[in-house]
Amino acid sequence: MKTKPIAGVAFAASMLLLISGCTSTPAPDSSTDTDKGAASGDYYVDPKAEQISEEAAQRITELYEAAIADGENELSIISGLADDMAATWEAFEATFPEISVTSASLIGAPLITQLQSEVQSGNHVTDVLHNPNGQQYVDFAQEYEVVAMTVPEDLADSADQLIDPNHKFTSPFIGFFGYGVFLPRAGELHPKLWSDLTDPEYAGNVLMGDPNLPGPSQDAPIYLAQNGAYTDADIKALAGNTVIKGTYGDAIAALMQGEAAFMFAAPSSAVVGAQRAGAPVEFRLMEKDNYVVTHKQLLLADAPHPSVGKLYLEWLNTLTAQEAIGSAGLAPLNVKAADPAAPWTNWVEANLTGIVPSADIDEARPGYIEQFKTIFVP
Repeated sequence: MKTKPIAGVAFAASMLLLISGCTSTPAPDSSTDTDKGAASGDYYVDPKAEQISEEAAQRITELYEAAIADGENELSIISGLADDMAATWEAFEATFPEISVTSASLIGAPLITQLQSEVQSGNHVTDVLHNPNGQQYVDFAQEYEVVAMTVPEDLADSADQLIDPNHKFTSPFIGFFGYGVFLPRAGELHPKLWSDLTDPEYAGNVLMGDPNLPGPSQDAPIYLAQNGAYTDADIKALAGNTVIKGTYGDAIAALMQGEAAFMFAAPSSAVVGAQRAGAPVEFRLMEKDNYVVTHKQLLLADAPHPSVGKLYLEWLNTLTAQEAIGSAGLAPLNVKAADPAAPWTNWVEANLTGIVPSADIDEARPGYIEQFKTIFVP
């Protein structure tokens, strides 16, 4: 698995790069992959072991055979979470040893520039885009209905957030944003609701990325307002308690260094990675109304390796892939792949019953941005 720049576009200064070296995660136990890469009956992967339908196993087999026949031996991915996805990509390469994964980390303006450049030049080098805000990039995607993807019954009301009605994206896993804790400074404070962080005793003891910048620090208060966890007055009180640290990557770095006891809207995978690297930090969820993002996967139009791209989108729903995702502190849709040591990787145990539609967030965003300019001051 390789990471390299794409077509002369520099990597974006994403949060994960700011804490590079602190978010790598162990691959799943290799003992579970003993027979990976070997056919099971008429299928390349065992549908029973991988907990997918026979139809999905047949699709994976057909796509793999087509990729090999067409000489497609590479999967090129753009993802803003390369460190988090490393174990998953390694598992993909172990399952399909003839195919290697090449990745680049791009978000925001550099990502748009890259996608537009591929379209305008006709030099298409990217197969799959992984981006939580993938709904903003569907014009660059092609339709593909993923056979292996099934929306859990308990999340049926949020089906359109997990599978695009036009089949431009699927989200086989989600990511929780809770709060980060620097354990040596937390003392007796144990917030249980998002509104707790607005109380006077938390003043100056909560880190946060600048909500005036696009990203999770901006999306989180809007999401919490939309799901009823925050009123506008709560957001104003939160602003009075927080220490703004630029990007949310800066806020994570500040948490690791103990600049405050808590971080508002901390991503699970980054805090878990910091903890595994030895920082005295911990990721926690509130008792309800937690902010989640769907990790959307898009097959780009005119992908240079279309069979491999489709194969990857199907394979992400196998137990092997879902376990690798869980090992990174993210929440696979298949709760049987959750990490028992990280309860938030099981979205059922985390009390997730619905996902605020991205359209609602985007519609409310302009008004909140105007509010953030006046109340969140670095």
